[in-house]
Amino acid sequence: MQLKLKNKIITTAILSLSALLLSFCVSKIATENYTIAWVQQITVENGEKTTDNFYGIFPKNNDTIVIYKAAQDDAKSIEKQYQYTFKKLSKNSNTIEFYYKEDTQPEETVKVRFEKNNIIVNEDTYKVNEAYYKFLMQKVLQENSILEIATLTKDGLGDYQPLFEPLNKNWGQAKSDKGFKILEVAVRNRNYQTDSQSFHRKVTFSYDKQGNFLKAEGENYKKIKAKDNQKYFKYDISQTNERSSIESELYQNKKTLSDSLLVKWEQFSTAKEYSFVKYQSKLQKKKISQKPKADSDFTRFF
Repeated sequence: MQLKLKNKIITTAILSLSALLLSFCVSKIATENYTIAWVQQITVENGEKTTDNFYGIFPKNNDTIVIYKAAQDDAKSIEKQYQYTFKKLSKNSNTIEFYYKEDTQPEETVKVRFEKNNIIVNEDTYKVNEAYYKFLMQKVLQENSILEIATLTKDGLGDYQPLFEPLNKNWGQAKSDKGFKILEVAVRNRNYQTDSQSFHRKVTFSYDKQGNFLKAEGENYKKIKAKDNQKYFKYDISQTNERSSIESELYQNKKTLSDSLLVKWEQFSTAKEYSFVKYQSKLQKKKISQKPKADSDFTRFF
């Protein structure tokens, strides 16, 4: 009798503990519906330092990403809002659309299509190797990740690059696998001097036998890996268009993937030269249950 009672007590205790653990796990899963992230972008120009605060809200299903930029004189006051909304055209389609909205500006659409190791972004074509193609199909078509499209187009060869700029902060994207290669990019850029003309440009990417990036080269564009040490990669980038010439040094931190950029820019029409340094702070992230409102105090999460 005592043995049966003892076993019953033990069984009851185990069941109670299991229920408690299950309840905790379910509660935790249910409450972590969003990831909110904060990163600072620091710009130094003519000896003056400017700090911009960016807050990102990333839902589990990636359907709508919102980036907020705070006012420079008040980190708690929202100055701009950038919203990216995902839409797949049909269940089995290899084409998706992202809708971009900045504050009260008209909505813009970016269409992305997958076709035989090519990712077509609007009218530009990114040819990639098979491993990268399969990875992007999974991330974009199945997981709705616009962050991966932002990473793919990060070199800024397309006219839509300013649209992706808020997504190209250090939002904690996965490290790039050196097995993932962009092979060639063919873009059509708008001629800002006329409304009826455009420039066509093709850029070819080169790698060593181990799959490490060496250079990307095309008309009026060149990117070369200049240094590779334990802490960072350094790339030298030169590009020109009908309005300006830009020489850049890009440093990518191997641990955080944060970019630091030193830029020298010359405007042809005025013969003026500009230079600035831009870098980012360490990313901070929190998982939260409900999407915060735009007018809420984002700093309370960090």
